[in-house]
Amino acid sequence: MFSSIFYKKEVQDLLKKVVDNPRYNDKKKKDSINYEKFSGLEQPFFLLFDTLIKYQIIIGDEEYLADFVHHLDLLWHKIDNFHDINLGVCKILVKFCAKKLGYKTAVEEHRQEILEYIYKQYIVEGYLYHGISDVYIDSIRENGFIPQKYDNFYCRFEELQKKYSSFWKEMDFKHHFVSFTDDFVMACYYATYSPIYFSSFLCPPSPKKLEINSYAKRDYIGCFKGLHQILREKNINEEDGKKIENLCNDEWKLLCQSQSVPTIMLVKRQYFSKNQIQRISDILNDKETDISLLASQIMDNKLDGLSWDKIIPKEQIEFVQIPYSQFIVEKEETKVEIVLPTIRLEEQSEDGKVSFLVLLGSLLITLGVLVSIVTLYR
Repeated sequence: MFSSIFYKKEVQDLLKKVVDNPRYNDKKKKDSINYEKFSGLEQPFFLLFDTLIKYQIIIGDEEYLADFVHHLDLLWHKIDNFHDINLGVCKILVKFCAKKLGYKTAVEEHRQEILEYIYKQYIVEGYLYHGISDVYIDSIRENGFIPQKYDNFYCRFEELQKKYSSFWKEMDFKHHFVSFTDDFVMACYYATYSPIYFSSFLCPPSPKKLEINSYAKRDYIGCFKGLHQILREKNINEEDGKKIENLCNDEWKLLCQSQSVPTIMLVKRQYFSKNQIQRISDILNDKETDISLLASQIMDNKLDGLSWDKIIPKEQIEFVQIPYSQFIVEKEETKVEIVLPTIRLEEQSEDGKVSFLVLLGSLLITLGVLVSIVTLYR
């Protein structure tokens, strides 16, 4: 239900503008929360996804969607920083709440009713979020969500972690809880890089973070070129290097990562007894502060994070898939499509390693095909 909004024509058109036009994606970041985590197009995309989900939860009426997206288009085009864009989003949401409630020209006269409605929809009846790999959706729909009980290779990761403590040092493969958040922007981030221990190892965070991450692009070759460089820099011996390459290749295939779509699990706040915020009566009864700022206090009242280690029944769970990877990967539809040969495991390797000789051969084959195409059309 929630994902459908991302595939409406007007929304798809706006997402394309965010990709192609610097007026929509080149914004000042430093006044925004967690700005240092984001690179490339992540922040403008994730903030837009957050806004659209808020619309779905609070408004949920397709009648107003085209007009709502038009207002977002103007906002993303005009404002040059994410902090003010977020405030603008709150103003737009208040305006459309008033429309939905029938208060088209008397917003201030009905400020308490509008704020109560936002609080009811977004907090009392709202959701907490957890990013997952989409390969687990079917299992969760069938069995519910059991924290940390994924089909995984934790034992193999642990074995290497014990020997090389600097690898996966931030991941405790034995803990039995996961974290939920009420910040959809961060949920998008975690969904894009899920599982974090794996993406952080293949593509370690960079202080510059100017380019779109190879993991976010679902770029197998880019990720494994980076892995090979990491193994060289850390002087990993050949035997363990093969084990690490093989393990990462197996994990990639297990997650079907080349086709993976960032996926977020939604569970009602009331299931966790987190559907109230402090000082809500003060917010609702405030007659002086701008209503948009009060709405922001409700919608941006963030939890630090909720650790959860209990089974969640399948009936309590919904999913959102965000169309991020499909927009950040360049699609050259007018050119000849060249498919790289599949990088396969060497037959003589007991560990089933990824052969970088095979990778090199694949790249040379591709180069040969490109030269042939150029020669043919000269």
